[in-house]
Amino acid sequence: MSTDPRPARRGPLVRRERLLVLVASAAPIVLAMLVLSPFVLLGEASGAELVAAGLVYGGLLALASGFVTYDRVQARQCPRCTARSTREAAACDDCGYDLVERPRWRCAEGHAVRLDPGLCDCGRRLQPATAPRGIGREVRGMLVVGGWMLGFLLVIGLVLNWISG
Repeated sequence: MSTDPRPARRGPLVRRERLLVLVASAAPIVLAMLVLSPFVLLGEASGAELVAAGLVYGGLLALASGFVTYDRVQARQCPRCTARSTREAAACDDCGYDLVERPRWRCAEGHAVRLDPGLCDCGRRLQPATAPRGIGREVRGMLVVGGWMLGFLLVIGLVLNWISG
């Protein structure tokens, strides 16, 4: 282990973790179809409408639950050695990195982030980096996708209302 390692890239999910994300993504669709199935049994809707409504409404929740599950699985990974830890772990079992505080170091010039104090490649002493504020890039991207999907559904609803009215 070097004296000033850079954060490691996130490793791929193992089979069990991929299955967990898949189940968390598919479960809302199945649940939506189960909740809406009495309308088909009572003759209020057709099977095609059940599938479409289940995919639309369950799909919106599936995107959110799949994203959150993936994010939580990745959050258990050590940024130094990429080993997975339990949710309650305060430090990485493999390398001892503090998983609660997640300290980061950076030089005054803003070069690459390091996980341990020391010297930057440019020769300057590394200073503790402040924790990033605001929402992450991934969350911002998902909010944009959700906004576009909400707008799309509203437009579809208005068009269907106009056609049937």
